[in-house]
Amino acid sequence: MARICLTGISGSNPLGFLAALGAFRVLSSCCESAITMSWEMRAGSWRPCISGLDRSRAEVCGALHLHLLNSTWTKLFRAIGDNLTISPLRFNEIAAEFSSEVIENLDVCAESLDMLAALGTDTIHQPHSKDRSLMQDTALRTMSGAGHQHFIKFILGIIATTDESHYQSTLFEIWRYTDEGRGLNLRWDPIDDRRYATRWKNPSSDASVTMRGANRLAIEALPLMTVALVGRRAETTGFHSNNWIWPIWDGELVLPVISTVLQMANLAGRDARARHELAERGVVERFMSSRITVGKFRNFTPARSM
Repeated sequence: MARICLTGISGSNPLGFLAALGAFRVLSSCCESAITMSWEMRAGSWRPCISGLDRSRAEVCGALHLHLLNSTWTKLFRAIGDNLTISPLRFNEIAAEFSSEVIENLDVCAESLDMLAALGTDTIHQPHSKDRSLMQDTALRTMSGAGHQHFIKFILGIIATTDESHYQSTLFEIWRYTDEGRGLNLRWDPIDDRRYATRWKNPSSDASVTMRGANRLAIEALPLMTVALVGRRAETTGFHSNNWIWPIWDGELVLPVISTVLQMANLAGRDARARHELAERGVVERFMSSRITVGKFRNFTPARSM
């Protein structure tokens, strides 16, 4: 079976993990036959490997670029606005608008509804917001307009400016962070935490850099990170309070099974029973990153093994 390893991605980086999921999700829709993904320890890190994909590295990057060139998300994101600071009623109206188009274009509209389910819910308000009219959104939202940083606007900018070379450097090369990051990163990489005390230079004058291809592919992983109502709270797949926990598996899994693994209730379990049940399902490692608020922004801490 043909097998290709995405050697540029480390599974211990939250942005890298999302980028791997996004790349696999897109490639699964491009391929006529079923492909699978597993993780393999290489060069000291867990690297994603895709089996059943009979393509060269260049062909993989070309397929991703071709598929993502005309994103199905653009219309949806423009309907939302610059940020997820909209009311539950408006969010419901957007969902109804795209639901009404399902019959005409089933694939595109179904994807849009999957993305909406990952962005938040219209069933409850934000519990701690001064403005009780705001919808409750995903735990992966890292900005909402403060400091001129806009979550949805940045997503649209990344979609519009990512090219094939960005996928090559993300998937198969050492991450050198040479891409312009100002307005073009989503703060899912721990390196985006640019506090003054932790940097050699003043971050306000230091250039912001990122891996644009990783951010672009990570956007494609969002439909796997569904927001669901649990009791009176909206919870995002993989999140336990402010801790994000994700699994690394060594079995060859297809996309629907991966979606199930991401939602396993015992991912946060630390006792022997939880570890045994996860091991039976092929989970060989778990990483945890904490979502923190620094000044006006959310960031994610470097992941630690569980």
